[in-house]
Amino acid sequence: MKTTYKSLFAACMLAGSGLAITSCNDFLDLAPLDQVTPEVYFQNADQLGAYSISQYNSIFTTPSGWGQGAILTGDANTDNMVSGDANQSYFTKDYWKVAQSGDLGFSLIRYCNYFFENVLPKYESGVYDSDLTNAKHYIGEMYFIRAWVYFSRLKTYGDYPILTDVVTDNKEDLIAHGKRMPRNEVADFILSDLDKAIDLLQDQGFAANNRINKQVAQLVKSRVALYEASFETYHKGTGRVPGDEGWPGAAIHPNYQFDVDAHIKNLLTQAMESAQVVADGVTLTENTGVLDQDPLAPTNGWNPYFEMYNSQDLSGISEVLMWRAYGTIGSSNINHGVPAYIVTGGYNGLLKGYIESFLMEDGLPIYASSAEKPYMGDETLDNVKANRDGRLQLFVFGESNNLPILSTGNDDVHKFLPVLAPKRANEMGDMTGYRMRKGESFDKTQNVYGKAQSTTGQILFRGVEAYLNYIEAQYMRDGKLDNTSDKYWRAVRTRAHVDPDYTKTIRATDMNQEAKGDWGAYSQGQLVDATTYNIRRERRCEFIGEGMRWNDLVRWSSMDQLVNNKFIPEGCNFWASMYQTAIYDGEGYDDTNVVTYIEGPNNEKANISSRSESTYIRPYRILSNNPVFDGYTWMNAHYNSPLPIREIELLSPDESVETSVLYQTWGWPTTPNLEAEK
Repeated sequence: MKTTYKSLFAACMLAGSGLAITSCNDFLDLAPLDQVTPEVYFQNADQLGAYSISQYNSIFTTPSGWGQGAILTGDANTDNMVSGDANQSYFTKDYWKVAQSGDLGFSLIRYCNYFFENVLPKYESGVYDSDLTNAKHYIGEMYFIRAWVYFSRLKTYGDYPILTDVVTDNKEDLIAHGKRMPRNEVADFILSDLDKAIDLLQDQGFAANNRINKQVAQLVKSRVALYEASFETYHKGTGRVPGDEGWPGAAIHPNYQFDVDAHIKNLLTQAMESAQVVADGVTLTENTGVLDQDPLAPTNGWNPYFEMYNSQDLSGISEVLMWRAYGTIGSSNINHGVPAYIVTGGYNGLLKGYIESFLMEDGLPIYASSAEKPYMGDETLDNVKANRDGRLQLFVFGESNNLPILSTGNDDVHKFLPVLAPKRANEMGDMTGYRMRKGESFDKTQNVYGKAQSTTGQILFRGVEAYLNYIEAQYMRDGKLDNTSDKYWRAVRTRAHVDPDYTKTIRATDMNQEAKGDWGAYSQGQLVDATTYNIRRERRCEFIGEGMRWNDLVRWSSMDQLVNNKFIPEGCNFWASMYQTAIYDGEGYDDTNVVTYIEGPNNEKANISSRSESTYIRPYRILSNNPVFDGYTWMNAHYNSPLPIREIELLSPDESVETSVLYQTWGWPTTPNLEAEK
C-alpha cells in the first residue's frame, strides 16, 4: 500500500501544531514549556525570544558532554585532519547509496514559517510596541534562523524547495509548494532573509554576545554570498549549476536561464560589502607570541589569542561576535570535555600536508625557506614548528610543550609525547602525532579525567572571517587586490607573526609543490593561480580545527582530482627517530604503560602502520580490511546529497519519479540502494 503524503515529506512540512519551546531567553536553560497555541502565546517579546532561542542547540554546532564539536573534529575527513574511522561515504565509490526514504529537513523551516504567520500580523498591528526593540530583535533572530537552516540545505542539496508558508495537508498544495528550485534562487532567498534580520537585530554586545546579533548576520551574509559565488564559479559547466547542460532541474524548469556571471559578480559585491562592515568594526585579538605556560602556576593574559579559546567569559572580546557560555543556571548544568580531550588525546590528528602548508615566519614556503629562517625538517615535532607561522607554533603540540595537569592527577608536569598506539583507540591518543592545542586549558579544574565538566566558552562566529571573506571575494571579482584587501591580509599575517608581505609568498609559491598535500590547490582538477591559492592557504591556516574546511573544499570544487588520484592521509615522521621516545600509551608515564608497536597490515593485532611502507604515520593503513586502506577516492556527485526516492515519488501527481517536482540531484540515480553514477 502506498505511504500517505502526510507520513514522509508532508510530515516534515506539516510537523506539529503544538510547539515545545523554552522557558527563558538564556542559551543555557532549555527546559521546555507545555505545548502552546498562538492564541495564548506570541503575546509579548519575551515569548518571541524564548521561541527563537529554543532552536539554538539544534542549529549551532558546539561541544556538549563528550561531543567534541567543531573545535576538535570539525575539520575531520578533509585534507586537514582525521578523526576515528574515515568517512567512507564521501571517499569511497560504493558506500554512499541513495536511500529509499528519509528526512529532507523541513521541520525547522516549518517552525520558522509558523512563527512568521502568527507573529508578523501582531507586530504590524502594534501588539509588541511596549517592548518594540526586543520584539524586533527576536523577529530578526527568526529570519536569521530560517536563513541559517536554508544555508545548511543549500550546502547539502544545492537546489531546494523555497517555502514561506505553513503548508496545508493537501496533495495539490504540497506539490505546489514542494517544487525544487534552482540553487541560485535559494541563495538569493537566504540573502533576502539575512537582510531582513540585519534591519531588525541589535548590535554586537546584545545579551553578552550569547545570542545572534546584527554583526553575526552581516558576517553570515558575506559567508553565504561568497559560498554561492564560488560554487557557481568553480562548478559552472558541470551540470551542477542551474542552466548548465545536463542540469537535472531542466525537467521541471525547461529552458531555465540566468546570467551566471552577473549573478556571481553581484554575490561577490554583496560578500565584500557585508564583510567590510564587520571587519572595520572589530579588533583582532592580540597574539603576544608567548607559546606556553607553567601548568603549576598558570597566569591570565599571557596570550589573549590562545586564551580566546579557553576562557569562560568571551563577552568582552571584540573578535568574538557570538559564543556559547557553559555552566550551571538553575537546574541546568551544561558542560563539555574539550580541554580534557586535549590532555589525553581525542583519537584524531592533523595531517602532514596541512602542517606543511604553514609558512615560515618570513613568509616563505618550507620548500623555499631562507638561510635566516630555515626549515628544520620533520624528524621531531619541535623541528617541524621551528621558525614557522605563529599559529602552527601556538596551536599544535611539540615535544617542548607542557601538558596541562588533570584535576584528578598529581602535580607532575610532563612534556608532550604523541600517543600513536593507545590502549583505548577510538577514545584517547593520537592518530597522526600532530595534536591540536586550540582549546587547551591550564586551569586544571577544566581538565577532569573521564568526565565532561569543562565550562570554557565556545566560539560560534569570529570577526577575522570577515577579513578573509573580503579578500577572497574581492580578488575573485576584480582579479587583483585592492587597498582594503591589502590592509586586511597584512593584519591577519601580522597577528600570526608571519611577515605581512604576502607578495613575497606569492612569488615564491610553486603550485606543483603545494598540490602534494593541499586539495585547495585545485578547482575542477586544475591548479589555481598562486594568488588564489595563497588566499585559500591563509584561510586554511587561520581556521585550524574550526570546521570551515569541508565547505571551502566543496565550494571550490577541490576534490575532482581525487577521482583518478587517490589520497593517502599521513601524519608525522614517526619511524625516522620519534618512535624511540614516544613510547607511552597516554595513561601513564611509567614503565607499566609502555607501548608495544605492532606494525600492519599483515597482522591482525597491528596497531600502527608499517615503517617499511613509509616513515610517516598512515592512520588508515594499519589493517587492510579498512575500506580506505588504499586511499581516499571521490565521486563528483558527492559534492551534493541525493534525495530519498520515496520523497521524490510523494511530490508527484501519480507518485512516479518522472512526474515529480522533486528531481534527483546531479549524478545520483533514481533507484534506491545504488551508489552515485558520476
